[in-house]
Amino acid sequence: MASIRKRGKGYHVQIRKNGYQTITHTLSSLSLARKWAAGVEADMERHLYIEVSEQTTLLSLLIRYQDQVIPLHKGSKSEQYRIQHLKKHLGHLRLIHLSPHEVSKYRDIRLETVSPASLKRELVILSRVLTVAERDWGICIPKNPIPLVSLPKVDKGRTRRLEKGEQECLIDNSEMGRIITLALETAMRRGEILNIKKSHINFSLCTLLIPTTKTDQPRTIPLFKHCTNVS
Repeated sequence: MASIRKRGKGYHVQIRKNGYQTITHTLSSLSLARKWAAGVEADMERHLYIEVSEQTTLLSLLIRYQDQVIPLHKGSKSEQYRIQHLKKHLGHLRLIHLSPHEVSKYRDIRLETVSPASLKRELVILSRVLTVAERDWGICIPKNPIPLVSLPKVDKGRTRRLEKGEQECLIDNSEMGRIITLALETAMRRGEILNIKKSHINFSLCTLLIPTTKTDQPRTIPLFKHCTNVS
């Protein structure tokens, strides 16, 4: 049974259960303390709780996040891709050795091949893994190092349109050419285009239904007549 006590500016949680060592943790608010305690006790009941030892590696958390959390996200494919780099370069580290210095080394290695924006997305995933592990899985994280790592400024998104002659170079009568035409005419996201089904197109009205969007709100967009050839 968990006991929660106010201690300074935080809330100290102590959990005692047969078969486990006494677990203590301090969180910033009472609601977080109750949620963390409930998550730990639930995992103990289901025998899913991971007792963190000096041998616990970041890889174990990344794999669990990959199996349990990523499949629930819309951007699961891109997250799966990015998490592979985290596993490759940082997975061998034990949690007690996951320091700002190690993350900075990862930053420098990745910036040799990816943009600052891509690096930032990878570190956001890493920070999220640590947060989920601590708040939902009851794993005590020594300290999240991400806020202590300096990152290069991310360039602003491009705003220019194609210049004269560039569109003709991109578009032909191939499948890719038709996809590019659709992207230019509708400004649809890549994922939206890849998920188009013939049933989404109203050929008589020249409209396209996008049932799943980034904002969780379906929308219908008009199509030029030639765009319906993409179907």
